[in-house]
Amino acid sequence: MNNSIDSFVDLIRSQFSERERNEIHEHTNMKLLKEWSSLQTMIVVSEIDKEFGVVLDFQDLKSADTVAQLYNIVLSKKS
Repeated sequence: MNNSIDSFVDLIRSQFSERERNEIHEHTNMKLLKEWSSLQTMIVVSEIDKEFGVVLDFQDLKSADTVAQLYNIVLSKKS
């Protein structure tokens, strides 16, 4: 997968319903999305592991509010 922020946003968007996808951008606070839940978190973590080979832990998720913050955490763990 391309490691650009746009590709990452697309990956995150694809884990949500079509209605929510349009609301998801680089600076979107994921925790404020209607569909954000513990199950949704597990799905996103699984997709990130599959696409980037990065396993996120609870602290990573707790410290990332926006899609961009999560992207930066993934990049830092990948290198």
